[in-house]
Amino acid sequence: MLKGKPLTPSNVLSIARVLLLIPIFRSLSLNTPAGNAWALLFMGLAVLSDFLDGFLARRLGQISDLGKVLDPVADKICIISVACFLASTARENPFPLWFLITIMAREVLVVGFGYLIYRRCGIISTSNIWGKTTSIVVAALLIVYTLQIRHVPPGLAAWLPPKLDQFLLWLSASFLLVSTLSYARRFYLLLSSQRNATYQSGILRAGSKQTQVPQNGPGN
Repeated sequence: MLKGKPLTPSNVLSIARVLLLIPIFRSLSLNTPAGNAWALLFMGLAVLSDFLDGFLARRLGQISDLGKVLDPVADKICIISVACFLASTARENPFPLWFLITIMAREVLVVGFGYLIYRRCGIISTSNIWGKTTSIVVAALLIVYTLQIRHVPPGLAAWLPPKLDQFLLWLSASFLLVSTLSYARRFYLLLSSQRNATYQSGILRAGSKQTQVPQNGPGN
């Protein structure tokens, strides 16, 4: 694991993913089908960078503590920022405000407890499979709201519910709940193990003091 050299190719890609928000916002601000299509293109590049940064870090042996933090933080910034923009009432089908608040509250909790784990245990908590899957499902939801798709295309009518936006909305909410519970379980286990280790260390220190032979006893 790399300790130095923070500007590895994978970390640069994570930073570039956040910078892609600029053309995404400019495209969405047009509020036209062409602007939405351009926004979708840049969002696709952001998703591609999310895949490549992890792949390069593993392939080049450049996994670093900075990368473990930068990658999920970049994901959270992109998802929340795009969701905030899509929640504008100027949109034909604005992103639901209640779900935006849910996402923001969940991310604040995950980041806050992740920081607590780092301070208490010295461990950087990375995304698990539930967290990554939730990001993918929420990204699909953002794509649907970006393109203003409300109903399932005719070719997929036999496979999906008629209201595609509502289906993905509740699917995303379900994944958010499951992933939040999985993170809560992980944080609880880490804090419990750290608390037990501290307790055991205290017992060992107390025992070692009791077994020490006094240097200046009564008979000396």
